[in-house]
Amino acid sequence: MLVRTDGMQIRKYFFDRFGVPQDVFNGYTFFESSRSVWFCSATFNPTLLEMKKIEYPGIRLLRKINQYTYKPTTYALQLIGQRATKNIIRLKREQVMELLRRGELQVSTGTLQDGYVIVAYREDIIGCALYRQGLLKAQLPRGRAEAMALSGLIG
Repeated sequence: MLVRTDGMQIRKYFFDRFGVPQDVFNGYTFFESSRSVWFCSATFNPTLLEMKKIEYPGIRLLRKINQYTYKPTTYALQLIGQRATKNIIRLKREQVMELLRRGELQVSTGTLQDGYVIVAYREDIIGCALYRQGLLKAQLPRGRAEAMALSGLIG
């Protein structure tokens, strides 16, 4: 069941974790289920949910890993990740290809905190990775990662 929320905890998460200004979410409304957080235009009519015409509103912003941990979705990061000021890693082409091919990549950086980080190539946000003690583990949707690796989009 989806419940409308004011989104303050979500705004705080993105600000604390990624440095995303809270005003990025102005004009949006948030809905939570037991496992996810969704966001959509503030003009969305929630009665459509009650009528079962729409199962989920907007875009899945976060998955709830547990009561205290969120995992941002690739789609959400591609929309708002350009405004991030921390916990973002910009990879070179060879690093991106290795991350896509192997699913993980050893990196040396002192700027990332353990946890979910934003992965970028040039100016493009690729998606999410889990960073622990110098190791990036890709958290991209499997089909998207495979398509990127095969298509030459990274070039």
